[in-house]
Amino acid sequence: MSLDLADDALQEAYYAVAKVKNPGQISNLRAYFCRVLVRKADELRGQLATHPADDVADLADVRHDMTVSQPPALAVDETVSRRLLARKWRGHFTAHRRDLVRNVPGRSPDPGRYRDLIVSVAERVLLSIVFGDPSDADGNLALSVAYPEWFAGEGCAVGNGHQRFSRARADVCGVLRLVVRRVDLLP
Repeated sequence: MSLDLADDALQEAYYAVAKVKNPGQISNLRAYFCRVLVRKADELRGQLATHPADDVADLADVRHDMTVSQPPALAVDETVSRRLLARKWRGHFTAHRRDLVRNVPGRSPDPGRYRDLIVSVAERVLLSIVFGDPSDADGNLALSVAYPEWFAGEGCAVGNGHQRFSRARADVCGVLRLVVRRVDLLP
């Protein structure tokens, strides 16, 4: 299933649930929403156009090429749940960015820049985890590109550079601990 179809299904489900006249009578709103979402996705799948029979051979070649070069698509419910989780955590970063930045130690000559970088890296790491997209967002290269004067500066000794990277990754973990609660990690 495509991401566009998942977005459409999510939007349709939001709209359908919003139209419910007495939402207080729904005992399990999350389960109800999921059921509506699955039905809307099934409806939208049925609306997709089919290809004429003479295009079947060409379509098979295209599908084979796509399966070789792309990972399998996620199920709609998985895609939606990941997007909802990403929206929740992105909202947390947006709403609490000042507090998160204040909790990061100022380890460089420009502490504000260092703190902003650590919070931004933590946000990218978290979103890459949610979407299952392997990322080097917290890797040494990403840090040194974003703040080369501190992580790859000329006056930085090799041993000191390793220590700076190690502390920066620990600071990223500290921000992630402030955003992601232990109960969020449980199934």
